[in-house]
Amino acid sequence: MEIKLMHTRMEKICGDREMKCSSFRLPEDVMIDIFLRLEVKNLARLRCVCKSWNTLLTSKTFVEIHLNQSMRNPRPLLFRHDLDVVGSCNGVLCFCSNGSDRSLIYLWNPLIKKYITLPRPSLNPRYLGFGVNSVSGHLDDFKVVTISANADAEVYSLRSNSWKNIAYGFPRSIEINRSHINSSVFLNGSVHWCARFSCYHDNSCPWLIVSFDFAKEVFQTVMMPYDLSTDDADKYLNVFDGYLCVFATIPNNTFRSYELWVMKEYGSTESWTKLYTIEKPQRIWWPLGFTERGKIFIRGECRHGGYGLLVYNPHSDTFKCIGVHLPYYAIQVLNFVESIIEPVSQSLILSRS
Repeated sequence: MEIKLMHTRMEKICGDREMKCSSFRLPEDVMIDIFLRLEVKNLARLRCVCKSWNTLLTSKTFVEIHLNQSMRNPRPLLFRHDLDVVGSCNGVLCFCSNGSDRSLIYLWNPLIKKYITLPRPSLNPRYLGFGVNSVSGHLDDFKVVTISANADAEVYSLRSNSWKNIAYGFPRSIEINRSHINSSVFLNGSVHWCARFSCYHDNSCPWLIVSFDFAKEVFQTVMMPYDLSTDDADKYLNVFDGYLCVFATIPNNTFRSYELWVMKEYGSTESWTKLYTIEKPQRIWWPLGFTERGKIFIRGECRHGGYGLLVYNPHSDTFKCIGVHLPYYAIQVLNFVESIIEPVSQSLILSRS
C-alpha cells in the first residue's frame, strides 16, 4: 500500500506539466532507493517522464543494482513445449520457431515488452543454448549458440548483432540427449546439455555434461557421477540453489524413482553429491524444476485422475497437488528474474545514431 501510494504521488508530481523535472530533485541514492521499490512496468513508464530519470533508470549502475536485487527472488515460469523456449537469463527469454525449421530466434523481455528478432544462422539449428558473457562486464552481452545436425556450431552476439562459426564445431564423438524435458541449462557463464558419447546404439556408453563457454566460445565436458555414468536411465539437468544438478531415473525399479545429484564444486567430477531419492508409486511422472524455497515441481497424476502440477517437499517426503491442470504434452519450468534490460543490439543503436 505504501509503495503504491509513493508511486501515485510521484506520478502526480510528474504529471504536472507546469512543473519541471529539475524542480523535483532528490539525492541520487534516495532516487535509486525509491525506484527499486517499484514494479518493472512502472519503471518503464517513469523513463518517459524526463531525461534525467531516463538516464538514471537506464544507467549501468541502476540496472545492475536492480538485477542483483531481483536475483534474490527468482520466480518459476511454466511453458508448454510447443513454444520452444531456449532459456532465460537476466530477465530476457529466448524463443525459437518450432518444427523442422528452428532458425527463427527471438530475445524478449516480457516485463518491459521489448524484443528483437535475430538474423537467421547460416545452418538450421538442431540444438540451441542461450546465456550471457559473464566476464565482459555487460549485463546485456547475450549470446545464442546453435548446433546443426552435422555438428557445425555458430554463436550469435547481441552486441554485434552477428553470427560467427565456432572452430572445429561441436565434438562429433558426443550426442546430446534428445528429450522433451531435457532442456539446456545456463550457469556460470556457460550453457549445459546432458549428453552421451556416441557408441552406435550401445547402451553402456558413458553419460556426461557438455557445455559451451560464452566468454571463451569453446565447448567443454565434465563427467556425470560415476554411479550414473553408464546406465541407460533418463537424465535431466537443472540448477539447484546455484549448483548444477541432475535428476536421474533409477533403473530396474517397480515404479519410477529419481535421484537428485548436485555438483558442489563447479567443474569437479569428484564433487558430485546425492541429495535425495524421490519415490512415487506411479509409472508416468517426472521432475520439472524447483520452487523458490527448494521444493520440486513435478508433473504427474493428481487425485482427480488427470495430469497436474505437484510440489514435492524433500524434507517431509510429501507430494501436494496445487490445482494446476496440465495436458499430456510436456511442460518446461524456467527460473525467471525481473529486469529492465532491453534486448537491443548495440550495433543497431550506434548505426541509428
